[in-house]
Amino acid sequence: LGMSSKRIWKLQDFVAHSGRVQCARLGEKSGQVLATGGEDKRVNIWKVGKPNAMMSLTGHTSSVECLVFDKQEEVLIVGCSGGSMQCWNLEYRKMAGTLAGHRTACTCVEFHPYGEFFASGSNDTNLKVWDLRRKSCIQTYPGHSAAISAIRFSPHGRWVATGGLDNQVKLWDLTAGKQMKDLDLHKAPITSLSFHPKEYLLASGSADRTVKLWSLESFLNVGSSTVGNSSVQAVKFYPEEQAVLSASQDMLRIHGTDAAVQQSDAIEVDWKGLQDMRLCYPEEKLLAVSADGSQVGIWVADLQKRELSGRGPAASSSSRPARSALPATEKAPARVSPKASPWQRAPEPPVDNLNDVPEDELETFRPPSGKAAGRTDEPVHRSPPPTQRAAVAAAAAAAAAKAVERVEQSKPASNAAEGLPASEPPRRVVEPRRPCSPSMALRGHGSPKAPNHPLPTPTPSTSSGCNYPSSSSAPAPVPAPFAADPLVARPPDIATFSAQHPQMLGVLQRRLEQTKRLHELWVQGNLSAMGAVLTMPQDHSVLCDFSRSVMRKGLSPALNLDACSALLPLLKDLMTSKYDDFVATALEFAQLLLEQFSGLISETRESCSKIPERQLDMAREGRFNKCNACFETFREIEKILSEGPHGSTSSFGSFKTSLQVFIQRGDNLLGRA
Repeated sequence: LGMSSKRIWKLQDFVAHSGRVQCARLGEKSGQVLATGGEDKRVNIWKVGKPNAMMSLTGHTSSVECLVFDKQEEVLIVGCSGGSMQCWNLEYRKMAGTLAGHRTACTCVEFHPYGEFFASGSNDTNLKVWDLRRKSCIQTYPGHSAAISAIRFSPHGRWVATGGLDNQVKLWDLTAGKQMKDLDLHKAPITSLSFHPKEYLLASGSADRTVKLWSLESFLNVGSSTVGNSSVQAVKFYPEEQAVLSASQDMLRIHGTDAAVQQSDAIEVDWKGLQDMRLCYPEEKLLAVSADGSQVGIWVADLQKRELSGRGPAASSSSRPARSALPATEKAPARVSPKASPWQRAPEPPVDNLNDVPEDELETFRPPSGKAAGRTDEPVHRSPPPTQRAAVAAAAAAAAAKAVERVEQSKPASNAAEGLPASEPPRRVVEPRRPCSPSMALRGHGSPKAPNHPLPTPTPSTSSGCNYPSSSSAPAPVPAPFAADPLVARPPDIATFSAQHPQMLGVLQRRLEQTKRLHELWVQGNLSAMGAVLTMPQDHSVLCDFSRSVMRKGLSPALNLDACSALLPLLKDLMTSKYDDFVATALEFAQLLLEQFSGLISETRESCSKIPERQLDMAREGRFNKCNACFETFREIEKILSEGPHGSTSSFGSFKTSLQVFIQRGDNLLGRA
């Protein structure tokens, strides 16, 4: 592998089938499960790194051409050269059904983000969308003039992109049921497609040896790579580096999506027949699968070891990966900041009739200047209105000012600010310790800088049981037994404290960043993204403080169904904490969510459980899935309350009763009781 051999290595090489391997795909959830299909009409399931197959699936009537796992790696769809598709339940190792609809070989399959649908492409040039629950085709899109070679769904699930051997990339609107755009600048067949998870961008790779970047706001080509030595086999966005990964037979390249980046990063490779690749976080490694004859190779590329190809000092000293910029072919429109996923706030889709789209979905996908196009009679829960966002911002500014003032007051030179004589050492109130949130107990001491835009936080003296001297009131008298102790009377120097506790300082800094990020999402109204911020990494203190803030400020009416589905699983985990204070906060917030959303959840589950045959409504499907997820989480919370592992749960008897009534009603509606 030449000079880049230490950056990429072959993890595994094995014979996967008795004949030629036609396809291979990694699981989406773990990236550690691999499915291979071959000319021998078999599908084998492997655990990455293990020498033997976990299972072998037989019964296909022709060569296996394509396959895909669902998001949970529990269902596998297999497309065959005869045009049929098989659905496998991997838990029971059983074929759940056969779908027939394509006249010729099925060339590619892809699951919808909601999990109940998938799309298939074929040599017959048709794109078909299937409903797994009914095992039937619900939409057919003709339009390509040659076989379809690649399919990808957009993150919000309303669009699907296809690439074909006719050199065309086509975008389809699933809600309107028609083609949106033709993207036709490639000069050879399309080999791979990838949607950016956080921005309105689509990347396409082609046998013309280039990668092209498309704006999904203007539907224009906003960048193109230089021509490589061989066909691009796969493309994938690398959002943490604002880059696109492109893999060919001889090279793995990182192309910057920002035109200001002028360097390139490339890794020489020796794989043949690349089938799939996955990014592994937080290790920043790429896992790739290749097929050559009956052999399958598994490769690992280290994206952290940067060997920059640029010249000069910048190339030798940079610790970030160098990326080749995609030269702009047209002026790119302003893009949404990568910190906030616009797929949660996409522009209004070009649909024929918006009457069936709920108002909360229209708010979610409408640009800032858009106006409502339709309403439904269903109760909806919108994003925070401007007045509430202004209140949040004002509270945040006040919290920031207080944090700065607390830091300044902790310095010896700040006696005058507290109204004390210059010769008198600063005093503080010392009280017996009570359980409190760690992030609140040390707030103001974790970082010399106060947060610019923190989430409105509860007053520490009332929310966590920890009392602090107020910047606007005179300090309380010091108890006599402690006043004579110089260690108690004089707080430590901030620099000394930080040097002695670097690990705690890092924890507090991380909590500060999470709080800032939560505040940004709240002001933007992007409530569905808060769950990801609270779990990367998961910090119970931040979640606890956030919950208290929302309840104390009376901001719960601003929460919507997205926020409910994102926060409930985290609150359920918080209920298993060893701190009673955390458990009580989680139960109180969950009770508030039940009171606010129980009616919507019950009504939506009842109405959406009777979806008419051959009808696809993405907005309704998304709402139905969110309501089902919330219902099941409430069921798990009820079990926690019934077991009562904590003393804190004993005071929530009314919540437990309300939960039981809600769950029984939901089971009766769907005939489960």
